[in-house]
Amino acid sequence: MKIYLKSPQELKIMRQAGQILQGVQEEVKKYIKEGVSLLELDKIAEEKTLVAGAIPSFKGYHGYPATLCTMINSEVVHGIPDHRTLKNGDLISVDCGVIFKEFHSDAAFTVIVGGDKQNLSRAKFSSCVRDALLAGCEAARTGNHVGDIGAVIEKIIKKGGYSICREYTGHGFGQELHEDPFIYNYGIPGQGERLVEGMTLAIEPIVAAGNPHVKTLSDGWTVVTIDGHDACQWEHCGVVTKNGLEIFA
Repeated sequence: MKIYLKSPQELKIMRQAGQILQGVQEEVKKYIKEGVSLLELDKIAEEKTLVAGAIPSFKGYHGYPATLCTMINSEVVHGIPDHRTLKNGDLISVDCGVIFKEFHSDAAFTVIVGGDKQNLSRAKFSSCVRDALLAGCEAARTGNHVGDIGAVIEKIIKKGGYSICREYTGHGFGQELHEDPFIYNYGIPGQGERLVEGMTLAIEPIVAAGNPHVKTLSDGWTVVTIDGHDACQWEHCGVVTKNGLEIFA
């Protein structure tokens, strides 16, 4: 395992990458409404990324064909944007990354199309996963361990009555989209790599509302829950500090 600690200058660039990604996310959110297609969202994200002076992280990564990963309802990860249009009450997770001056930023959010009142159970699910993410970010502090992050995430998800999709993890990031260490969404406090300042992490609970077992569709990318229940993803990326993760995006 090789963990790359980032210099102050590198962190400055990575913060800028995070600001660009935040702008892309906010632009995409404006268009998440009934009748809008996933391809439209992807085009908006790519244009916003390029105008900001960055390039998409995901497009071309191991052959992935799009700027965004868009997951509706029972889709777990790596959903390729297509001509499908959003409906009020849909749960949509949007994962996105950008490269700025050779450094990546990577983050994801989930919303209920038309607002939380369109589907309160889905809103509750998304809120639980976001709470787990924020707790994981708080645990990403100097002197803790990777297991501390996973343990707090797992505790909140289990308390909510949901299931962690264990195949998928958070990760380090920097000049590579995925770097060491893996950030599992479950764990034992005090175990795993020790966290030190300068480690840059993407923390991303990926959770199923029902059974956690998944399958990959024929497109070779889109992963769905086998039982058809909803899935949800939230992700922040940033740098470990003595006070927890300083969130870039």
